[in-house]
Amino acid sequence: MNAIPKRLGKEPLVEAIWQIQFEPEANQPIGDILHGVLYTALKVVYPTLRLLRLPAADIPAPVAQLDPNLRLVPKFRMESDNSPFLFQTGDHIVTVNCRKPYKGWDAFKEKIFVLIDLVKESGIVPQPQRHSLRYIDLITLDLAPSLDTLQLSLTVGGEHITKLPLQMRLELPDENFKHVVQIVTPAKVGYQISDQAEGTILDIETVDTTPFKGWDGLKEQVDFLHDRSKALFFQRLLTPEAIKRMEPED
Repeated sequence: MNAIPKRLGKEPLVEAIWQIQFEPEANQPIGDILHGVLYTALKVVYPTLRLLRLPAADIPAPVAQLDPNLRLVPKFRMESDNSPFLFQTGDHIVTVNCRKPYKGWDAFKEKIFVLIDLVKESGIVPQPQRHSLRYIDLITLDLAPSLDTLQLSLTVGGEHITKLPLQMRLELPDENFKHVVQIVTPAKVGYQISDQAEGTILDIETVDTTPFKGWDGLKEQVDFLHDRSKALFFQRLLTPEAIKRMEPED
């Protein structure tokens, strides 16, 4: 079994996302209220914080409620030019994201705890029904499309798939957790065409399937989400050679 390094010299992470999902009471437009509460509080910590209205904010609530592809789309985003962290809100979702450069788990967890406290203290959001930790990585060790860096064996019609374009999604059980894994190769990542990188996307969302323990219980579960996600990434998905090429540090 692969050892789990403390960090990687060649970090493949594109974005890390922690989110809570909830079901508001009927006709309660949480997404139109919560962003203002959070923005006011976060502005104290991030003086240059900007509040952005996203396209989903213009979709009528009844339409978004009936479409499963729209229910969890954020309506507002709060971000600052000098920080990789951003916060998003919607009628059914609140997230904190960390984009490149990744600041490490301790820094990311600190922002998660801040968000939990702010959302709890707002009194606006009902008890969450689901929370998860998601890591999106772009692996560029081999020319895409390629599955050579993954512990994945895929055969279709007798043909072993390793160098063909691929999009797949699967759910892996892991004791009291569930991992939703998505793999896309080739894939391009970058905000500008001139700055895009191509490789294989490895998208892992880890969900705690144990009963919800209240707002304070969320903080206890967050570390477990991180530990199980990290174990999956290094011990069950990446090959030993891939980890070596990413320059692991103990």
